[in-house]
Amino acid sequence: MNCDISGCVFMGSYGGGHAAALAPVLTELINEGTPVRYLALTTARRQLEQKGLPCIGMAELHQSAPAYRSVRRTGRLLARQQTNHVAVPAHETEAYLGVGFHALVREHGLRSARQRVERLGRQCFLPIDFFVSLFSYQRPSMVVATSAPRAERAMLEAARLLGIPSVCVVDLYAPYEIEWCATKNYASAFCVLNEAVKARFIKAGVPSDRIFPTGNPSFDRLAHIDKVRTRQAARARLGLKESDRLVAWISQPEPSKHPFSSAEGDPTYPQNVERALADFFSIHPNISLVMRLHPSENRPPSVQGNRIRYSDSTEPLDELLCSADCIITASSTVGLEAALLNVPVIQCMDSIFSLDLPLASLGLATAAATYAEAGRIALTVMEIGSLEGKLDYQCDGGSAARIAQTIHKLAS
Repeated sequence: MNCDISGCVFMGSYGGGHAAALAPVLTELINEGTPVRYLALTTARRQLEQKGLPCIGMAELHQSAPAYRSVRRTGRLLARQQTNHVAVPAHETEAYLGVGFHALVREHGLRSARQRVERLGRQCFLPIDFFVSLFSYQRPSMVVATSAPRAERAMLEAARLLGIPSVCVVDLYAPYEIEWCATKNYASAFCVLNEAVKARFIKAGVPSDRIFPTGNPSFDRLAHIDKVRTRQAARARLGLKESDRLVAWISQPEPSKHPFSSAEGDPTYPQNVERALADFFSIHPNISLVMRLHPSENRPPSVQGNRIRYSDSTEPLDELLCSADCIITASSTVGLEAALLNVPVIQCMDSIFSLDLPLASLGLATAAATYAEAGRIALTVMEIGSLEGKLDYQCDGGSAARIAQTIHKLAS
């Protein structure tokens, strides 16, 4: 694909929920005939390509920034020091690491750059210099990115420095991102989940006329799901009778330290949850378990059993949500999607990420103080049914269109 971004709407995100939030907007813009280029980082490229959507990677894009054309050699050396995800091509990792390190060197000098990488790894990357170089050479008409802290933040910071209109899509509650989102003129517009998030941004100092409660496009599809038919078909494929119960654990990787709060984490947390659930439900012959791995998790199953199966992002999420009788998670957006579909949710509160997505405090999930309690609580919740949550959100399928309209308003 042509990497010339001049005059285009330039979009970008990494994988997971951020790519899911922007992909429907990309579709809207393409269908309208708007020139658009999407920078897909980490696992986002696989997600977009699975949907048949065009995108570019850092390995292609860095060639368009004159000062960054030779960064792959440095990135190759840095890549040797880490484990690469199976879904991310090596050349993409090399380009991403090379760009991030070269930007650090240009801003702080070689010695300081090395010290920062040794101490923080890729979490220290904020390649504003790269995007300033890129946008100065090939100026996009608009920059659209999520509220993520590294490359996406750098895109929006560069747009601010160069006076390019920009839209920041805030997919959820921005518990930490609001710190930089609220800096003066960070983005021309913010598209947020609902009125409650808008109120938080206003309180943080963002002018109200820049904030638009559009909803999250990754939830648009929920408005069109035939839940009864999907449940029947999915459970038939799994060989489940209506009297059988299906519990799904939605996993996420847990680092040794939270990237923002510095809380100490346990990298074995997901596997520990799986073992605890497998042990607890082993004596319940009518309950099956599905362990759904995060797109960025590349690990073997931690447990095995006749009524245990593993799932990943290559399998339809909606079928799992509709077929499950209970969802267990610590902080995955999938838990919020389940609540919107009226599926009971258990939130484990002992992950370092649990407080980042306030499912339990919003009344959208039942809290389990520790993962060891999740199985017992799930049994009770499956008898009671789902909770009446307090989320100010309506799944009407129109979030992507509203964000596209916001983009067009800024462009006019």
